[in-house]
Amino acid sequence: MIPRPPDHSSKFLRGELADPEARERLAAEAPDEYLRRREFLARTAALAGLAGMASALPTETLIAEAAKVAVKRNPLPKPRDIPIDTFVVLMMENRSFDHYFGWHPDADGRNRGLRYPDLEGKMHRTHHLTPDFMGCDFRDPDHGWKGGRHQFSRGKMDGFFQGNKDGTGSDEFALGYYLKDDLGFLPHVADAYTLYDRFFCSVMGPTFPNRHYQIAAQGGGHKGNALPILDEPELGFRWETIFDRALARGLTVGYYVVDLPVPALYGLRGLNWVRPMIQFHLDAALGNLPNICFVDPPFLGAWDGISADDHPHADIRRGQAYMSDIVHSFISGPQYERGALFINYDEWGGFFDHVRPRRVPDDRANRRNLDEDWGLTGFRIPAVAISPYARNPKRGRVSHMTLTHESILKFISYRFGLGHLTKRHRYASNIGRSFDFERPDFDRPDLPDPVAIASRPCSLGGTSQRPKPHDFVKLETSGLLDRLGYKLERPSFHTLFREPDKVRKAFGDAG
Repeated sequence: MIPRPPDHSSKFLRGELADPEARERLAAEAPDEYLRRREFLARTAALAGLAGMASALPTETLIAEAAKVAVKRNPLPKPRDIPIDTFVVLMMENRSFDHYFGWHPDADGRNRGLRYPDLEGKMHRTHHLTPDFMGCDFRDPDHGWKGGRHQFSRGKMDGFFQGNKDGTGSDEFALGYYLKDDLGFLPHVADAYTLYDRFFCSVMGPTFPNRHYQIAAQGGGHKGNALPILDEPELGFRWETIFDRALARGLTVGYYVVDLPVPALYGLRGLNWVRPMIQFHLDAALGNLPNICFVDPPFLGAWDGISADDHPHADIRRGQAYMSDIVHSFISGPQYERGALFINYDEWGGFFDHVRPRRVPDDRANRRNLDEDWGLTGFRIPAVAISPYARNPKRGRVSHMTLTHESILKFISYRFGLGHLTKRHRYASNIGRSFDFERPDFDRPDLPDPVAIASRPCSLGGTSQRPKPHDFVKLETSGLLDRLGYKLERPSFHTLFREPDKVRKAFGDAG
């Protein structure tokens, strides 16, 4: 039971809008945001059974209590009674929750009215990015291990503009945000299913560690985008993954790729999971999707207008079209009624967010040394669950459960009896608790299907501030793929989109 502050006009006021000076500043600088925020806190307090306490209790308390109430209403069935046998995970790249969903009326999101300092202490305001969908004139925000800790700033969450300690890592781009109308698909699928506003990336660091945690609930202690040692016989990282567990239990697995294969990091055993992206649409249509399948976006092709992973400086409208293709294939196929598809992002990409990361159990946790601490999660990322069991409007479209990448693994391993890969996996929240298995909705929603945009790549304009290509390119340039005998396919309309002729025409009309 949460104690009620004895005096609502005294120092016991701890709510987000309790401080008169902060409240007045927000109301003056961003009146619409002030009203939206006030209404959100009131609704959340009511959901938590704490009506009238929105101004007296911290937002984190209201969110946590509302999440507890929602979970208690729908206990998780026994594994054999869960009517899901197909799990799909689509992991995009480098966006934070507030950067994409700070506008959402039912989520703990903020965008307007926030300010962050530069090295001289000058404050910079968050700002709407459109009509810029690429950010070519800006830096790719710092999203490394050390940069993330600088942005975290021991809980002050004020280092996003600087990016890192010498201020060379980021700029105004890190304070930019998009609104619902800017994003042609993700907000609409979130409205039709379940959006999560407490989904934290596993690691306050870059792509590879977070993708390892999504596959294996650990990253071998690598803080950066490390490659396996090329002169070792196995040619790949050897720690156990959810794919290994599943195959040992007789389940089917697949990892669908467009170009660079992330499973190559696990050597030949990883390449055995790989399937071409074009096969995903066929497998979805025929009901041949594996029990566990991961789907990656294209990581190559920014120079010819095909990249669609959302990593700066990709045109995010292409990412919206790519996500739409995957989701439409899934929900129109026969496995939809026994399936669940999750869209999430590997990490926050250096973009601002106002919610502090969490501490979670981890085999490499180190409370004494932040630079060695794997028990601190990364920042929040956009995440959506798509399933007939994740679209009950009576429960609301936003879940406040605290989640990480391992929460999806927890659901998968619970359903199939796969056990736990690591301490992080064992103690993760089970994202399945946000589903409503008693009241599914099997009707297919009418979702938009945006066509990929033909835009001028940053490289052609000569303005890109990105210092180097994505580290994924090292899979090819290091010689790893050659050593593994993997032939890299360059992305094309045919291999990337489910309706390539429509996309080709759109690009032709634009050019």
